[in-house]
Amino acid sequence: MRPRTFVILLAALFVTIVVAFLSVLNRELLVQPFWLSGTPGSGWNVPLFLVVLAVFLSGFLPVVVRMLVETVRRDLAERRARRESRAAESLDQTYRRVVDLLADGQLTKAVRELEVVLAARGDDFSSLLAHGDALRELGEPDEAVRSHQRAADAYPRSVAVQYALAADFEAAGDAATAEEIRNRILRDFPGRGLTVLRERRARAVAARDWRRASHFQDEIDALLESAGESRRKSPEVRLGLDYQRAVTLLEEERADDAIAVLSGLVERHPDFLPPRVLLGEALLVQGKPEAAVKTWREGFEHTGSPTFLLRIEDHFIESEQPQQAIDTLRELIASRPDDVLARFFLGRLYYRLEMHDDAWRTLAPLEDRVEASPTFHFLLGRIHERRGELARAAERFQRSARLLGVRDAEFSCSRCGSRYGEWMDRCEGCGSWGTVELSVDDQILDPESLGVTRVPVWEGTRED
Repeated sequence: MRPRTFVILLAALFVTIVVAFLSVLNRELLVQPFWLSGTPGSGWNVPLFLVVLAVFLSGFLPVVVRMLVETVRRDLAERRARRESRAAESLDQTYRRVVDLLADGQLTKAVRELEVVLAARGDDFSSLLAHGDALRELGEPDEAVRSHQRAADAYPRSVAVQYALAADFEAAGDAATAEEIRNRILRDFPGRGLTVLRERRARAVAARDWRRASHFQDEIDALLESAGESRRKSPEVRLGLDYQRAVTLLEEERADDAIAVLSGLVERHPDFLPPRVLLGEALLVQGKPEAAVKTWREGFEHTGSPTFLLRIEDHFIESEQPQQAIDTLRELIASRPDDVLARFFLGRLYYRLEMHDDAWRTLAPLEDRVEASPTFHFLLGRIHERRGELARAAERFQRSARLLGVRDAEFSCSRCGSRYGEWMDRCEGCGSWGTVELSVDDQILDPESLGVTRVPVWEGTRED
């Protein structure tokens, strides 16, 4: 019982006792006649207490009735609210089960549970969206379209629903409608469409259409800027597209324009290798080999990348200036405290020029510093081979093979490429059974020619 109700009952009891007590004290007065018509003694009368009671009831009953009606109405509303709350909680629990089922990959069960939710909440946004997505993943794109179209009718300004519809039509093989929906997102939803732009940029990059890719990147950057999300820009993508623009300019024989773009990239991003390499190529196209070599030398001095040494070496060999290549590498050796790379490339150059003794004298002192390099030992093996030192050449080749992890018997997984020293019934890399076999180069020897029969493959539990 509420405190207020208790107080009211006590007050009513008190008033009742007081009234009863006063009624006893004034009994003679209360039974006196109260004349309603005629004259006293000859008209129509009633006892006075009935008049008092009637006056009291005329004021008390409406209030009591109104309070009673309001109480009943409030109780009914509370019961209805509790019933609706229980129903809502039940639906919420159902939806939470849906989320668990979707996370667990049980799409069919999730769809059935979602249909229960939608039967009670026909326009619930999350349920409609999840219902259509699950149907699409189950391979029922037409049903997914119907579910998502229902969501689109209820929420016409939802971009999420538009993306879902586009995916549905794509899955149904109607690429034209899917693309029209994406166009609608860009046209009718200002400030939206980032996913569409990124997808189109990716397609343009795959098609090597660098102009369109740059156009889409401009729109992506503008959209992120307007949303105050500049930190989410992709500077590496912009950098790559600017570089490809320079490549296109060079292919179009616009060397001056390409050099301007590449020079700007080198200035802004000195550690980015491709612009420095291509800048040298562009200078060669312009007939400026000295400037090209200078660019590559600066690139090596700044980054330490052997790519520049390789390009310098190739340039002088192609232009039949081997001595220039030797002199340049010697200058780099003299100018750098860490001269391992430059010395290695000088020894490699001597090998290419058939100067095997000079190559040996240049490379041998480096062995303690590059002992773990299989390339180093392979090159020394080639030098020994050319000098007729076959035993030493074989020893170098074996060391190179060991460092590369090559074993006497090499097995590999046909699914993921994991390599093993012995046959395995199950690949530890991808979890597939029956995929590990002796590694054979198909270009040299086909497995069937060894009598190896193609066998069924049971894929592991890891999905692509």
